[in-house]
Amino acid sequence: MPLSDKQIKMMEQKREKILQQAIILFAEQGYESTTIAKVAKASGVSFGSVFTYFENKDQLFFHAVTEPLEKVYKSELLDFDPDAEDSLNEIKRMIDKHIHIFTEMHTYLQLVVQVIGQHTKFPEPFKVLDEFSAEFTQKINQAIQNGQKHGVLEDSDPVITAEAYMSFLLGMRLTFTDFAMSGLWDQLKIPALRLLNPKH
Repeated sequence: MPLSDKQIKMMEQKREKILQQAIILFAEQGYESTTIAKVAKASGVSFGSVFTYFENKDQLFFHAVTEPLEKVYKSELLDFDPDAEDSLNEIKRMIDKHIHIFTEMHTYLQLVVQVIGQHTKFPEPFKVLDEFSAEFTQKINQAIQNGQKHGVLEDSDPVITAEAYMSFLLGMRLTFTDFAMSGLWDQLKIPALRLLNPKH
């Protein structure tokens, strides 16, 4: 007998709750210390229920790393026009959006850093993150070249500048506490823009 729409929705909600708790636990306690039992308890489900949605701990970790990126952050972070005619205003809009997004993703970034720091241990999630990083920096590279073409950015190596900008975003979010970020994020737009070498 097929599942009803209500049952399907309840299963989707339960899976999402398990995934969100897994993200928190993996981020805060690390891969080794996070167990399926801990995830089940935090999610308010039975131990066996976790395996209804995720084959094993490795699969749960993989989805904890990749789903937020694929379903939320990727489209938001890439939502800018690298070939805009008004390139400086588009770059400022991009920076504003990026800093605002990074402000809200501290827990997820703790998870990302674990994968990057142990990429040989987590090759599959690392591959997804690495592919996105290349796509993200390439699009920023295009925006920088466009700004240089329009004469609003100083000449610089757009590849290195794009990498420096991404490093700034990561470092900014991992350095400051949530409380500090709530008062700082607007001010951080200034050094972010300076990294892209605007003309005075």
